[in-house]
Order: sequence, then C-alpha cells, then structure tokens
Amino acid sequence: MKKIILFLCIALFSAAGLQAERIMVRGVVTSADEGNISLPGVTVIVQGTTRGTITDMEGRYEIEALPNDTLTFSFVGMIPQSLPVDGRSVINVGLRMDVAQLGEIVVTGYGTESRRLISGSVGVVSEEDLQESTLRTIDGVLQGRSAGVQITQSSGTPGAANTIRIRGSSSLSAGNQPLVVVDGIPVTTGNFGQVGFSGQGIDALTDINPNDIESITVLKDASAAAIYGARATNGVILITTKRGAKDVTRLSFNATLGMQDLENRLDMLNAEQWHELKGTQPDDPQQMIDTDWLSEVLRTAPTMNYEMSATGGDENTQFFVSGNYYNQEGILLGTSYERLSGRVNLDHTVNENLDIGMSFGVSYSLNHRVEGDQSLNAPLANAIANPAIYPVFNKDGSYNEEAPFANPVAIGREAINEAHSYRTLGNMFANYRILDNLTFNTKWGFDYLSLREHSYDPATTRQGARSNGIGLEAQSNVLNIVSNNTLRYLNTFAGNHNVELLGGYSFERFQRRNSFIRGVDFPNPYFQYISEAATISNASANATDRGMNSFFGQLRYNYRYRYILSFTARYDGSSRFGEENRYGFFPATSVAWRISEEKFFRNWNTPINEFRLRTGYGVTGNDGIPDFAYMSLYGGGANYLGQPGIFPRGLANPDLKWETTYQYNAGLDMGLFDDRVEINLDYYYNHTKDLLFSRPISYTSGYGSITSNIGELENRGVELTLSTVNIENQLFSWTTSFNISRNRNKVLALYNDQPLDNLGRGSNSVRVGEPMGIFYGYKSLGVDPSTGDIVFADINGDGQITSEDRTKIGDPNPDFTGGLSNRLNVQNFELSVFLQFSYGNDIFNGTRIYIESMKGSDNQTTAVLDRWRQPGDETDIPRATELDPNNNNRISSRFIEDGSYLRVKNVTLTYRLDHGLASRLGMSSARVFVTGQNLLTFTRYSGMDPEVNYAGPSDLRVGTDFFTHPQVRTVSVGINIEM
Repeated sequence: MKKIILFLCIALFSAAGLQAERIMVRGVVTSADEGNISLPGVTVIVQGTTRGTITDMEGRYEIEALPNDTLTFSFVGMIPQSLPVDGRSVINVGLRMDVAQLGEIVVTGYGTESRRLISGSVGVVSEEDLQESTLRTIDGVLQGRSAGVQITQSSGTPGAANTIRIRGSSSLSAGNQPLVVVDGIPVTTGNFGQVGFSGQGIDALTDINPNDIESITVLKDASAAAIYGARATNGVILITTKRGAKDVTRLSFNATLGMQDLENRLDMLNAEQWHELKGTQPDDPQQMIDTDWLSEVLRTAPTMNYEMSATGGDENTQFFVSGNYYNQEGILLGTSYERLSGRVNLDHTVNENLDIGMSFGVSYSLNHRVEGDQSLNAPLANAIANPAIYPVFNKDGSYNEEAPFANPVAIGREAINEAHSYRTLGNMFANYRILDNLTFNTKWGFDYLSLREHSYDPATTRQGARSNGIGLEAQSNVLNIVSNNTLRYLNTFAGNHNVELLGGYSFERFQRRNSFIRGVDFPNPYFQYISEAATISNASANATDRGMNSFFGQLRYNYRYRYILSFTARYDGSSRFGEENRYGFFPATSVAWRISEEKFFRNWNTPINEFRLRTGYGVTGNDGIPDFAYMSLYGGGANYLGQPGIFPRGLANPDLKWETTYQYNAGLDMGLFDDRVEINLDYYYNHTKDLLFSRPISYTSGYGSITSNIGELENRGVELTLSTVNIENQLFSWTTSFNISRNRNKVLALYNDQPLDNLGRGSNSVRVGEPMGIFYGYKSLGVDPSTGDIVFADINGDGQITSEDRTKIGDPNPDFTGGLSNRLNVQNFELSVFLQFSYGNDIFNGTRIYIESMKGSDNQTTAVLDRWRQPGDETDIPRATELDPNNNNRISSRFIEDGSYLRVKNVTLTYRLDHGLASRLGMSSARVFVTGQNLLTFTRYSGMDPEVNYAGPSDLRVGTDFFTHPQVRTVSVGINIEM
C-alpha cells in the first residue's frame, strides 16, 4: 500500500512539474514581402494539439506551450511556417507570400487585406515604382501608374499644383480632387495661397517626401472608399509611410544630381521678320537689335536631392527616421523650389495587450514664383509677346522698358515672390487587445500648415514703377485635427467562415486664419517690407471654422476564401449644411466569387490559376462648398462717414443638401501561368445627383448668385491593367505592366437646363447632354482664298454669323489615358522604361489668338510667314490686318488642336555593386543610376507642351494653353547606399 501511495505522489508531482513547465509565448506576425506589415487573423496552433489562437489587428498573439513544442503559423495567401519553441517566450515570424494563393497584402480603409480577398476596385503603386521617378511630389510620381487615375501636371512651374482625377469629374464646383490619407489621417491638400499667380498655384501635397512612402493604395469605387463617406466621391488615395523593423539598425543614403531644360520652345519672329510683317524699317539697319527674349528668360537649371534614413529596433520598440533636402531651380528666370523635411515613426509594445506608436513629419519649403499666363507682368508670357526689336538693357545698364510689355528679364531678376511653407503632420495611436479576437484602436492626428507669402515689385520693374514699389504680405494658418476610434473583431467559425467586424467613430475640426496687407510707395528698391511702405492700400483678415463627425461600420465575410462579401456604412455630419440636411448616410456593398477555388474549375486543364468575379454598389457624398452657405451671412467694412457698418453677403438656402454619387462597379481578375500574366478589368457607372453650384439669379434680388443643388451628371468607363513576367531566369528577367482607361462624362441635368457658358480663356461650357468643360465657339471652315479671311460655319442657316452660330468645337476630356512600364534585369544591370499617354483630348491654344493675330504689338510665331498675301493663296493662316473686320481671331475651332501625346516619362539605368564588393566596402548594398524624366514627347500639338492648363486644377476651366509654363526635361545621376 505504501508503494502505491508513493507512486501516486511521484506521478502527481511529475504532472505538476510538467504543468509548471508550460510557458507563455508571445510575438508578432508580419508579412516578410510587404515591408513588415502586421498580419491580423493569422492562425497560431501548437502542433499536435487543438490549442490555438489568432493574431490581433497589430499581428500580435500569445499562447501557452511547452518548451519543446512546435508552433505552426498559417494565414491565407501565405506559406505556413512551423517553428520550435525551444524554451523561448518571444517568437516573431515573417510569413512569405504564397503567390499561387492570395497575393500581396494591401492597405485598405482602416486596415489591411489580402489582394484577392478584396471585392472592391483598388489600385496599388509599389515603393519600387515610386523610386523610379525623379519627381519629388506624390502626385508627380503617381502619374500613369494606376488605371483610372488621371494626373495632369498643369504647369512645369516648380512646386506647382497638379490635377488629380479618379474616374473623371463628378462635381461642377464642390471639388473633384480625391481624399488623401497619410497613415490613417486625412491631410490638407490644395492651394492656400492668397497671392494670385494666374493658375501657377502651390499645392500643400508637395510638402510630403515620396521617399518616406512604403506604398500607395487608390480606392476607386464606392465599396472600397465608402468607409470614408462624405469625401470619398472622388476616390481615396491611401499613403502608408515606412516603419521600423525588428532588426539591426540599417542606414540608407540617396543622392541625385540633375540638369533640366526645355524639350520644345516656340519659334518666334526675329527682328527682320517682324519689320517685314509690320512694313517698317529699323532706325539703323547696320546695328539692328535682334533680341531672343525666350533665350533671355529660359535656362538650363540644376536639381538635387539628398535623403538619409535609419530603420531598426528590438522586440519592443521599432523606429524609422528620415531626412531630406530637395532643391529644384526653375528653367524660367526667377523660379525655384526648395524643401527640407524630416520624419520619425515609432512603434512600441507596452505589454502583451497594449501597443502605442506615433508618426511625425515636419517640412519647410521655399517656393520662388513668378506671375504667369494671364498677367501682363509674367516673364514667360512677356518673353513670348515682346518683339525682338527691343533690347534687354539700355546703354547705361538699366532695364529697357520701351517694349509693349514689361521687360521679362527685369521681372525675373528683380521681383521677389516667396512662399514659405511650414508643415507639421503627425499622429499618435494606441491599440489595446481587449480579448483575443477584439481590439480597440484610437488614433489622434493633426495637420498644421503655416504659409507666409512675401511679394515685392521694386520700382526697377514696370509694374513696381507705377506705384514706386508694391509690397504684399499674406499669412495663412491651416489646422486640421482628426480623431479615429475603432473596435475590430476577427474570428473564424467552424474552420470555414472568416468574419471581420469593424465599428468606429471619428471627428474632424478644421480651422483657417488668413491675413493680407498691401503697401505702395517705398523709399527705394532696398526696402521691401510693409513697415517701410508710405501707403497701405489694402488690408484684410478672416477666419473659418468647420467640423465633421462620423459613425461608420464594416462587415467583411468570406467562406473558405471563395465567396467574399463586404458591407460598409457611414453616417456623416457636416457643419456646411443646415440642421435638416446636416447628416448623410452612405452605404456600400460588394461581393466576389473566386471561381478558381471551385472543385470543378480545378479539374479543368487550364493555365488560369486565379479567376475572380466581383461587383459592388454604393453611395458617397460631397460637401465641398463655401462654409455656411445655407445661412444668411453678413460682412463688415460697409462704413459710411467714418462710422462702421455691415452688409448682407449672401442669400440663405436652408434646403442645401449633400451632393450624392451612386456608384456601380463590376470587374474580373485573372492570373495565368502561376501569375506570370495578371489581368484586371473593371467597368463602372457613377451617377451624381443634387449637384452643388452657385447658380446665377436676377440682380433684382440684390445678389448675383445663390448656392443650390441644381443638376445631375454621370461618368462611365472601363479600366484594364495587364502585368506580365515575360522572361525570368538566373541571367535575365523582363517584366511589363500596362494600364489603360476610358472615361466618358456627361451632364444630365442643370437648373432649368440652362448652360454655363464662356468659362475662361477657352470658352469652356457646361451643357446638358455633353461632357463637362467642352469648348464652345465658332466653327472655322478655313481661309477663303479670295479674301484671306476665315470662313465661319453658319450653323442656324440665317445667312449671318452671330453668337447663335456658336457650337461645340472641341472636348478637353481624353478618350483614353494610361501608362506602359518595362523593367529588364541582366545580372547587375537594371533598365526601366515608363511611357505615359493621353489620347483623344483637345486643347484650346489660346496663346495663338495673340501670337498669330498679326495685329497689335504682340510678337508672332513663324507660322505667320505662311499667311495669306494675295487672292488665290491657299493657307490656313488668314491675312494680316490691323482692323480685322471679320474678327478672324474670335474663339473658334481654328485654335482647337489635338492634345494627344505619348511621353517617355522615365528611363532609368541602374548598376548594382556586386554583393561581395559592397560587403568589403562596409555596405549591405550599393547602386548607381542615371535617369531621364520627360525625355521625349510625341504629339501633334503646336504649343510648347500638350500637358498644360492655364487655370491649374480648375474643375470647369480646363484644357486651355495660355502662355503656360511647359514641363521640363531632366537628366540625373545618383547613388544609393545601404549599410
């Protein structure tokens, strides 16, 4: 009996000892192929048992195991991995992608998802694509990279604002730029400058350094973007910056030096040709002045970029730190852009349930601008317009101002136009794991922009001389505070049903403060600040506050990764609407069927390894109108006899409501030959109702317009992306990526169907049944050989040419846009070639109205040498006449040109140092490269550049060239070192 008791005691204590040997194992599971993105929902099982768990939203897990157990990590689309515990309490795992299954991990709204489990329409731009471009702005490097995303660099001015359109324009005046979200926080974009430069505005988006970016995801349809609700009508661009890793500290250094010039310039008349045109003689034929004004203001200019970053961390803390200096001297005299930026991203594990982190970016930029386009004080426009018969300088060295337009060299050298931008963009976040499957996340972010503008035209310039010096000072402070708070639940039921639930609340508060002051009469050109002006001619200040709060939720479900469902809803409230219409509800749903996962499909002998159908429908909103337009507003300054007064500024419209877009999308995705060929095809139809617009009203009301919901429009289109691995072996690889999209825009209804006419220099028009912004004018039938005058079409047949004969003469909207990229690797060499194109768009060449008019004092292009001179001449250039009774230069199809182009956007040749040599030099890798940007442009357009718009990112004044700064061509050399 004693032996039995002794045996039982030994067994009991042995069991207790075995139980005591169990340890708690913790860690983080990341994607080793996608920049260490955390993977939620990874299954972690103790091999040979039923004990298991799944990772939370930050990829964290914890599980009890014995020291000699083995843990198995599995996640859909990833290669499973088994690791022995070996007595460790912390095991971090990097899972690699199983290419044959679910593809890359993609950042989506408030989370991540495997590419093949997304039922909406998204586009992804990789870090590799971003690094190819020498353009150091986000919109610049995005151009042509994603189907359905049209980016137009309206001007080649350094730091200038660009136009971004995702699936066309869906609004007349409430804004068509997409929402940009950096690390989960919506950021301030657009032009906040107060000193006008005729379309050459500045863009707050240029303050962000593209080298800090890990990836960019474009949410294109409602089912993908509706989680952002009110501002997702125009699509969403999600930017994820680089973060630290659990690794030794790694340093990276990049340096690029380049030179810029102009590919094409206008061929203007020289002095002899000018005199022949005007029938005049020079005062001294032996010493005839012949100034090439364009050569005087255009130059070959340098650009440089230096970047350094460090990344690393341990089990608890990871960091990413970067710094950047970028300098671009403009090819136009007086222009340049300089940016200094830094970023710190930190992630820290407090304990097994709590993680905290932050992202903090600061930048300072200095933009030297000159006036452009419509101004009579613009260096480029004046260099084109001034005849060659006038000198740059007088004999005493002063600037010659005898030309009809101000001396462009004097403007470029003497005028001061500075924009100082101070930008701080940051957020702090915390993730708390309440239960194994339930995580709470809170993120607080802010975006602060301080823009100071300083402008001074001294008396040594023509404009400054009129007022003995003109000085401007403007200050704009913009603050946007955002808070996002979410609860996320992840679980798998019965091994087949994968569910993710998300619920959240967010709010934003936006503040803007502006002040402006103008002074004249300065003592001399050395005094340039307002305090030194004798007269303050204008001063103003204003403030704007607005807010938005939102409730949102999302359900994602899939059955065995085969049948996929997503439902999203957001309830937004905006201070821009009255109480009755303040809140809008924006739902969306989408489904996808991975046919390739069906048993019947697998039994077929087909090269298709992935075949997915998807469709979605949703509603998004837009509130981009002036603040408080629903109220009766009053302004001060209506003073009388020295007494202060106020005045009414606008009529109230309490019935104002959300502009709403109903979006439908259908698509298919295919992978062939183990994804060596990938095809993505999408069709979409977007119908916008209750268009917001300031419609004109009778002046008998005391006002000229009132903001109203006035109409409807639609966008429909097709997008195709094709990616191929053409050749891949140990010696040589060749990959190709091609995208093309077609969007057709149509206005369906306006207020009483009244058209909006005569918009801008190109006479853009908005008319029912036509695309937005068509050109509307007279149809030119050519030059009458008998008279030398233009013959215009008599549209209404009344025998007279009147305004009733105006008709549609062009369309600035392209039929197709896209890009083609090829990347070739031969041993240590890599060559990448990227082409970008636009086809079917028209341009109104407004410059030609003046430089082919053959009247007035503007210089002319050499095209006028082929003008009509006598009866019988056949030409497309009318006769030269100062009176022009036929008005040959009226807005007509004579000035409409085909704006299609194919541009060699980027060519980069890279040499990577042999790994062994790099190691001996103390580097983990090193590469040198030479790259060219905008090397060649193939186009029939006669202007300097087909990718222009004098009105910048305007919604309605589009497709017009009016003395606009062209794109530049850049050739650079650089080096990248990693240690």
